[in-house]
Amino acid sequence: MPLQYIAYRLSQYPLYRARLYRPAMNDIMPARLREARIKAGYDSAADAARAFGWEIPAYRHHENGTRAFDVEAAKRYARAFRVNPGWLLALDRVEIAPAEASRERIVEVTGSVAAGVWRETTEWPQSDRFEIVVEPTPFPRARRFGLRVDGHSMDLIFAPGTLLDCLSIFDLGIEPANGDYVIVERHRADGMRELTVKEFQRDDDGRCWLIPRSTKPEFQAPIEVGKPDPDHDDDGFVQVIAFVIGSYQPHASRLLRMARTNGFE
Repeated sequence: MPLQYIAYRLSQYPLYRARLYRPAMNDIMPARLREARIKAGYDSAADAARAFGWEIPAYRHHENGTRAFDVEAAKRYARAFRVNPGWLLALDRVEIAPAEASRERIVEVTGSVAAGVWRETTEWPQSDRFEIVVEPTPFPRARRFGLRVDGHSMDLIFAPGTLLDCLSIFDLGIEPANGDYVIVERHRADGMRELTVKEFQRDDDGRCWLIPRSTKPEFQAPIEVGKPDPDHDDDGFVQVIAFVIGSYQPHASRLLRMARTNGFE
């Protein structure tokens, strides 16, 4: 079974966006301010404050760490003590917070899989797409994309609305093995396409089968295929185009629709 991802990104809503940076530790900034003042030749906080016309109590709070100082104060102190304001703010100690995923972990949901639904194109328009946060990929050079499950052809495994994290099989050079969940593309002679998700099985005779795991009798017939071939272009062919490496069952579809409808981007 693929991993069930629990991280989900409502990228259209600022409310859900995590802060990018963790604040520096509380003792670093006052310690550096004190160090800068001493190196500048001022024996006490009061001496420095009097020399530059600062309020003595306020400066003491900043140097003692009882009150934080902001960017403007850091610039003022940096000019006085001839240091870099970024150093006073401890920006060299900034870390990326775990709540904010790197771009390598963000996957765009570009379309859907639905048995029996034939389309001219299997990709959604850009306005309908959205992003999910996923686990790191074991194959960073392989194309990665998301698909939404529509319908019941695999509802014993993936309920309708499930989001699938997929890796292109053509970028991997790896053949499917028994039990893998794969994305299957079927082409008709008229150019229409169907995109579905199936379980891959190879029998004792070496024949490859795509198995639906469905509660619906109309979707339960297996499909026999040959090895995935990216160069095959005959009419009416079936090919495996991607592995499913993870899935997520969202519970915020209403919010996503609201975001797209109201333009929260």
